[in-house]
Amino acid sequence: MINNAGVLSPVAPIEHNKAEDIAQHMQINLIAPMVMTSHFVQHTKHIETDKRIMNISSASAKYLLPAQSCYSTSKAGLDSFTKSINLEQENQRNPVKIAAVYPGVVDTRLQTEIRSVRKEDFPYVDEFIQLEKAGKLQSPEETADALLHFLNQDDFGKQAVVEHLIPVSG
Repeated sequence: MINNAGVLSPVAPIEHNKAEDIAQHMQINLIAPMVMTSHFVQHTKHIETDKRIMNISSASAKYLLPAQSCYSTSKAGLDSFTKSINLEQENQRNPVKIAAVYPGVVDTRLQTEIRSVRKEDFPYVDEFIQLEKAGKLQSPEETADALLHFLNQDDFGKQAVVEHLIPVSG
């Protein structure tokens, strides 16, 4: 199972974020993967096969920027959750292997969204604009290839949080 759904908004200083936007953000980025993982583990517990969960996290969990408190917190929470489940599954009879992965800076809708935020709300917007202009964004296709390659490695799940995803050379 791959938990890849995620949102970036709200991107603004915390005092400008509405309570319902914060709650929705956490529901999508953190609570949904927790619930999905719970169901996956519960419903596959009896199955004797290789079971894997990959949670798509972000370097934003570790490297904080202003105005991204919701995103960084949800991804740090996802990392912590993944570590906890990794520990829970260590001594299970039919364990689920789990890892959270930082995929890199990928050319997705989230990147388009961050580049459109007002500088008053997100002082680092120019840096994200420059990443795109310099052609430094990974393509979704190459990122998907690297993620799937990692998911199928024998050592998947040995490290609960993987910060550096190695691209598949083609």
